[in-house]
Amino acid sequence: MIKINSLTKKFGKIPVLDNISLTVKKGDRIALIGQNGAGKTTLIRIILGQYLFNGELTVFDKNPRHHRVEILDRIGFVPQLPPPIQMNVGELVKFSASISRKSGIDAIYQKATELGLDIEKNVKKPFQKLSGGMKQKLLIALALAKQPDILIMDEPAANLDPQGRQAFFLQLIRSMENTTMLLSSHRVDEIINLINRIVEIDYGRVVQDEQIDRSHFADKMLKCQITLTQNHEAAIRMLNDWNFKNKNGGRKFEGGFIGAERLRFLTSISHFANHIQELNIS
Repeated sequence: MIKINSLTKKFGKIPVLDNISLTVKKGDRIALIGQNGAGKTTLIRIILGQYLFNGELTVFDKNPRHHRVEILDRIGFVPQLPPPIQMNVGELVKFSASISRKSGIDAIYQKATELGLDIEKNVKKPFQKLSGGMKQKLLIALALAKQPDILIMDEPAANLDPQGRQAFFLQLIRSMENTTMLLSSHRVDEIINLINRIVEIDYGRVVQDEQIDRSHFADKMLKCQITLTQNHEAAIRMLNDWNFKNKNGGRKFEGGFIGAERLRFLTSISHFANHIQELNIS
């Protein structure tokens, strides 16, 4: 679906991408990882047809600079930083639906609702006035409603709260069968259960390209019961953030999370290990 051969990109005399070769096949779910300045965002922008480059690159067997409109109609994209869109929410939804073959207004509303964003309550609000998390949810809804052949996301979950992240990952899991994904992230552990391949870029070069097995728990809802040794305020705040409920005002909390978030949840709760009497996940 994407073929890259000996691609080089320089800004002035500084090489940002240095002789990169990479093939993305249908069904790939790739974590594109690397430090800040490694070249991840530049590579994404080249795939989207935004930059000139040296070397060879085709998307759907076409040059993204020469066939940009046709290619972008088949790609869903969520940037790392929300663009300065000068529309209100309702106008943005109508505009997005009008330029896509597959996405309609109802589909965008549905995706937004599943992500925890009520468009009706914010339809007159300027996009720029939305919170960071609301902007991210709306942009994700616009991308997913297109039913894209390729989904490209640059740090897509950075501004989402735990409930929003779980809803987002569930949407990605539901899209796995029909959508090839390229997810740029600083931390592979956050998306490890959603991917089947890791590509690492460092100093403009591909230094790792590894196939991995997908977790059997990624698309499962896991139930969890936690009993604290005492009503520890910070631990309770963390559990509330994950939408856990207190049982009868005691020290026992019950909740759940999608399997793709298992590592993130265990990392969060590990900070309070000394205050946990019992932990059960099923």
